[in-house]
Amino acid sequence: MNLTMTEKLKEMQQEEKELIFWTFDAEIALKLGLRLVEEAKRRSQAVTIDITLKGHRLFLHAMEGTHPDNEDWIRRKNNVVNHFSSSSWHTALRLRSEDKTLEHDFGLPSSDYVLAGGAFPLIVEDKGQIGTITVSGLPDEEDHEMVTSGIRSFLLQQN
Repeated sequence: MNLTMTEKLKEMQQEEKELIFWTFDAEIALKLGLRLVEEAKRRSQAVTIDITLKGHRLFLHAMEGTHPDNEDWIRRKNNVVNHFSSSSWHTALRLRSEDKTLEHDFGLPSSDYVLAGGAFPLIVEDKGQIGTITVSGLPDEEDHEMVTSGIRSFLLQQN
């Protein structure tokens, strides 16, 4: 199904309202990170996965077949999430649809920020965004889909 840009943006906005944790700590980060690793293996896809809570990296795993550059992509994607308080793919599509760039319109250098999918805000009920959950190594939309579907299935299992 091909969604219009407006529909895609609304869908991503809805994801950010739905994919919320009741609580989050290092143990949950480990379980979620391992769940994302297993999902990537199941799909036969090599990714690097990062979970950061308030600037403290709680989980990092680089699968065989990934590249050290993936960590720089993660850093730059996380910066976008932390600046705009929405997923990196949501921000990328929104700014593209508005014909805006990070550097020109926001003064954010490409050395530190990137409009690419895969980073998602780590949101806790009653606390708001407290970190990021990020996948890097696939095309933008696939990185985004892997992280959101992984969070969704993890949350469903927790309930």
